[in-house]
Amino acid sequence: MKAAITAIAYATGSNRVGLDEMRARFGTETADKIAAMSGILERRAVGANTCASDLAENAARLLFDNSLASPESIDLLIFATQTPDYAMPSNACIMQDRLGLKKSCAAFDINLGCSQFPYALATAGAWLETSLARRALVITADTATRLIHPMDKSAVSLFGDAAAATIVEKSDDSIDFVFGTNGAGYADLICPTSGMRTPPTPRDFEEYTDADGNVRTNANMKIDGFKIFAFAYKTIPQAVNELLEKNGMGVDDIDLFVFHQAGEMMVSAAADRLKIPPEKVYFKMHDIGNCGGASVPIALADAAINGRLKAGMKVAVCAFGVGLSWGAALLEWSGKFAGAKTSDDYSDSPEKPASQRRADAK
Repeated sequence: MKAAITAIAYATGSNRVGLDEMRARFGTETADKIAAMSGILERRAVGANTCASDLAENAARLLFDNSLASPESIDLLIFATQTPDYAMPSNACIMQDRLGLKKSCAAFDINLGCSQFPYALATAGAWLETSLARRALVITADTATRLIHPMDKSAVSLFGDAAAATIVEKSDDSIDFVFGTNGAGYADLICPTSGMRTPPTPRDFEEYTDADGNVRTNANMKIDGFKIFAFAYKTIPQAVNELLEKNGMGVDDIDLFVFHQAGEMMVSAAADRLKIPPEKVYFKMHDIGNCGGASVPIALADAAINGRLKAGMKVAVCAFGVGLSWGAALLEWSGKFAGAKTSDDYSDSPEKPASQRRADAK
């Protein structure tokens, strides 16, 4: 596919939730153990009245305000979210109006949780390659913390809220993809009463404690961490190997790997199976958390801001999650890339762990 990412901006939740707060909730030993495994020392979360569209608007306006794109140039808007403002209408339609995009702009949603960036990127590229659009705005935004019980230590210590706005244009640069699905694992990551299958009843809001001491209700997100880890440990290497073999490449041919930022232990375990040198595995999670579908474009933006991405570099990304689903992409980093922006202030954030800094060197 001939397309390129030409700009990225991102915005995160305004509430900072640090390790001290997790220690107060769960005790120092438990909180520190989770942080050591996940590599997440602080998360950015939204308040009770902030939705995915609000974060998305903040991210998109960073592109427009910094002349990285203009509203009138957007022909296609894809809004990828697992946490939409409403069951209907789509967030994309709402965002078309809020951003002042032209009425001839096609706008629709994709919902695939943490996997959604490569799916949205491929969909945008297909529209561009078939001349249905010339410039696409791909938004990935989730407010997962609003689905999580505050005493569910299996999830609340990991997830943050964020949106990334990515400009995709037709180009001579190449992007290739592989995708996969295993719907048999759908219940491993689920909000049980969030749809038409099992509408919530008053009893679904009653708290219960599972065998591991996690508190939640049936109205909250439920994640089986052990099964998701096993899924990622198997799936990331398979997807990346398939992508590399499809393009006649090996690990040595790739300049940077960016995986869904689900947690340091999970990412590092998969990278070790692939025998990827640590200096090629990029991390951006320690001060924002697992930001769902926005995590990969945020990591790409952070790498670009820090000078880690140069024109012509080969970048492999892999995302995985709800469904269960996965997608991987091989990007040729474009010379057309205009820049990356964030409005977030990280000047007093926790220091990035040394184990996550090995790929930061320019």
